[in-house]
Amino acid sequence: MRGKVWSVVVIGAVLLLGTGVAAAQFSPRARPLYGQANLRSGFMPDPHILSGNMGGPIQANQLNTSCRGYVSGPPNHVIVTNSGFRQIRFAVNAGSDSTLVVMLPNGSLLCDDDGGEGLNPLITTQSPPGRIAVWVGAYSPSAAGAPYNLGVSELNITTSNIPAPGAGPGPGPVVVQPQQGGSPLQPQLPAAYGSVSLRSGFMPDPNVLSGTAVNGPIQGSQVQPGCRGYYNPGPSHVLMAPTGFRQIRFIVNSGIDTTLMVMLPSGQILCDDDGGSGLNPLISTASPPGAIRVWVGSYSSSRSGPYNIGFSELSNVTTANIPPPGGGGPGPVVVQPVQPPPPVAQVVALTVGIPTTLLGPSMTEQVVAGWNPRGGPPTQVMLQGVNVMAGSTRLESLPRTLRDPTVTVTQQRNGNLVIRAEQPPMGGGDRGQTFLLHVAWQGRPVVVDRWSGTAVERGPRWAR
Repeated sequence: MRGKVWSVVVIGAVLLLGTGVAAAQFSPRARPLYGQANLRSGFMPDPHILSGNMGGPIQANQLNTSCRGYVSGPPNHVIVTNSGFRQIRFAVNAGSDSTLVVMLPNGSLLCDDDGGEGLNPLITTQSPPGRIAVWVGAYSPSAAGAPYNLGVSELNITTSNIPAPGAGPGPGPVVVQPQQGGSPLQPQLPAAYGSVSLRSGFMPDPNVLSGTAVNGPIQGSQVQPGCRGYYNPGPSHVLMAPTGFRQIRFIVNSGIDTTLMVMLPSGQILCDDDGGSGLNPLISTASPPGAIRVWVGSYSSSRSGPYNIGFSELSNVTTANIPPPGGGGPGPVVVQPVQPPPPVAQVVALTVGIPTTLLGPSMTEQVVAGWNPRGGPPTQVMLQGVNVMAGSTRLESLPRTLRDPTVTVTQQRNGNLVIRAEQPPMGGGDRGQTFLLHVAWQGRPVVVDRWSGTAVERGPRWAR
């Protein structure tokens, strides 16, 4: 059965599961069994590959009835991120039927069974900064101990981009397709003059990097007919594009005659000689998400020299907007930034017992919960500043004492809502804070009860 990612918030660091002396401990804060990775947005290489052995003694459906398989008490891996991620993807490649459990820094628990290819799981989510714990489970006890590889990525990778266990370290099938007839380029070499990760809407625009156009051993015509210039095998720069671009321009400014070659994530190669001003090249294209590799070459086999290259989404950026090498940064700003469109709220239909997060650390998109109350019309629950709104009705304002809270909405079986705002303990004796609202439909949304206390206190029965 094709898997579906489910989310639940787990309260408490250690859960005792089962009965008797042999009860297993689910321990999200324990040391990971197979290693930890410290990753920031824009990390390279992408995907980051981790390995281990799946399974454990704990039935995942004891964590949440929608979770599958058997997992260990401690996490298999931990990802520590200081930046958080607008998109982070966990993809497993295993020879046996595997499952996946991911706990985000705010305690949200995500589960999947067959969301990837074959019997492999895949989870895509966003995450605030903090500690992400990952369990790779075995669907059946007989598969426990089987090896797997786990890929962590900001890109839209699939199981096929993750090497099978035992296939050796590093990524599996390379996303960049080789050119017909064999190319002398070596795109997997590190960038000679630096890499950058840019998302659509990046600022400042243009983004400028520098390097030296060398008269390398590879002629452009050896790579693709019609390409000119001389290049080194490895790329000059790598542009990581987690979002892709509807338009991205590559503009060189140099004192020598330069050429340009760009390899898109699909493997397609684009070339230019004098498309910019004077003897400078310029390439404008669209690109899917992934790694864009850039080679800056010399037109002459006997000459090399410094250059600056600008990456831009704006169609009116030309060679004149890129500073000449040695110019000490971008020249006069003549490009007016394009105002980004207002953010579009993500509407999430409430599912009984499954919390929906309206606000969390580093969340950049507004989330609206779709509530279908008993006896009432569909109603959207959201935050407007510090005000909790149900449709046009202001239910309550969040206490000003809450610092960077996580706010969730959960629909109960009777159709009522529990709205929870939590701030974890901040250290130095601080015990954190929890604020709860119990909301019912009585011809309109009404707060029927409220509660506040420390983050470690047990809330009222109606909130459980």
